[in-house]
Amino acid sequence: MRAVSVAAGPSVDGSGAAGGSGEAGGSGAAGEPFAVAAIDLGATSGRVMLGIVTEGRIELVPTHRFENRLVEHEGHLSWDLDALWAEIRQGLADAHDLAVVRGLTGLASIGVDSWAVDYGFVGPEGADGGERIGEVIAYRDSRTDGVADRVAERVSRERQFALTGIAQQPFNTLYQLAADDRAADLPPGSTLLMVPDLIGHLLTGVRRSESTNASSTGMLGLDGGWNSELLDAAQIDRELLAPLISPGERLGTVRPELGRELGTGEVPVVAIGSHDTASAVLAVPAAPGTSPVAFISSGTWSLIGLELPAAVATEEARRAGFTNEAGVDGTVRFLKNVSGMWLVSESIRQWEEDGAQVDLEDLLAAAAQSPADRFRIDPTDEQFLAPGRMADRVSTAARRIDGDDPFPRTQAAVVRCILESLAETYREELHAACRLAQVPLPERLHVVGGGSRNALLNQLTADALGVEVVAGPMEATALGNVALQSRTLGALSQEPDAIRQLVRASIELERFRPSVPSPAPDPVTGGHHTF
Repeated sequence: MRAVSVAAGPSVDGSGAAGGSGEAGGSGAAGEPFAVAAIDLGATSGRVMLGIVTEGRIELVPTHRFENRLVEHEGHLSWDLDALWAEIRQGLADAHDLAVVRGLTGLASIGVDSWAVDYGFVGPEGADGGERIGEVIAYRDSRTDGVADRVAERVSRERQFALTGIAQQPFNTLYQLAADDRAADLPPGSTLLMVPDLIGHLLTGVRRSESTNASSTGMLGLDGGWNSELLDAAQIDRELLAPLISPGERLGTVRPELGRELGTGEVPVVAIGSHDTASAVLAVPAAPGTSPVAFISSGTWSLIGLELPAAVATEEARRAGFTNEAGVDGTVRFLKNVSGMWLVSESIRQWEEDGAQVDLEDLLAAAAQSPADRFRIDPTDEQFLAPGRMADRVSTAARRIDGDDPFPRTQAAVVRCILESLAETYREELHAACRLAQVPLPERLHVVGGGSRNALLNQLTADALGVEVVAGPMEATALGNVALQSRTLGALSQEPDAIRQLVRASIELERFRPSVPSPAPDPVTGGHHTF
């Protein structure tokens, strides 16, 4: 690996504004190609992607992919953060080397995104910047069972939603902390950092809470600050929480010794929309002037909703299970979580553990040929949150609506049941979102993320909704990550559509039009009742 002190492309000064420092990660001639690294961590896998920005488009180059493993530690399901950090370092070194091979001088910046709600503790600052204390316990751990009810005895659920706009999921950070018996024994000067902020700290030594991920915690008020009433209710010391940083600001620079290890030099680390859904929705390739933008970020979860200028924090929205997450540039993602492709991937895992060989493409093709409208489940049911024997649980929960079989008997029938149920749930939830936000149903729905490649689900969704489904980009999170780094580096204007214009120029889209007329919406709810 070769060290780099000057990266081609625009630059970032210490405040995150465009500048011309000429230092590591510094200036290059306007319009010259430059490269950035996107660290993208999901709940089942992670990767480091090299983003090469040139001639008004982004080229994404996979650099290093790796598994994200849940491990049992001291009675809790935890993430193997040490393994993740080793893989991230390898990925950054590989990204730097690949940029050099491509004729560039290295990385101009780095951005980190991940799943939401999980956190780690960092000890008091020292020569090493503070060591991590304990493990990062996973949101799928059972420690939060019943905790939301205990917190609601101090601050009602209605009040919590009015303060934050965040749905009260059992795994919210607020409830995880209320259940965390480690917090009371932390040494003074310790800090709580969400997963992407924790990786940012490992890179730079700087402690900050990026606002899009912080909004998912259930502790950030709609006014944009940590809410004391909720912190007190969960007995959380405010001193544990790091100062907030907004997407597009510069977090810091790679620590000198780490820069030497990786070969990157002391390049800037940029705060992007570090909640992976924030970066994914930023990369939705909506046409200029589209408002609201309807989207599904389809992966382990299906996150379906609208991009809005302000939160919908009504009691009706709370009862409907919607949430308001902070987005980039002051936007709000008004959405609902559905256990998306998790249901399929966990079913496949069961079948493989039982000795079957399963190819996803073959399985989807078989599901497409399987009889339609035979069974339904409710994908929003909490019984599908935990891992383990998912296909059995789907078959047991399936409600027969046609045919003689009492339950789905084949792998294809199970997958067909899951996908049809998801499509109908998307219809229910998008109609509900529009009604709650008091906006008309958009003419098209954008599906981004890994699930955008699932042609069967996309067509089922178009048929269920009666609107065009636009699929892509698959790598939406990485594209949003890279695009915001590019704007922070001064390569894009601050115009509202500049990032999406860059994304549209960088990808090919697939469109799915309804093959059957959409059923009429329920005259009272605006939706279609299935479950």
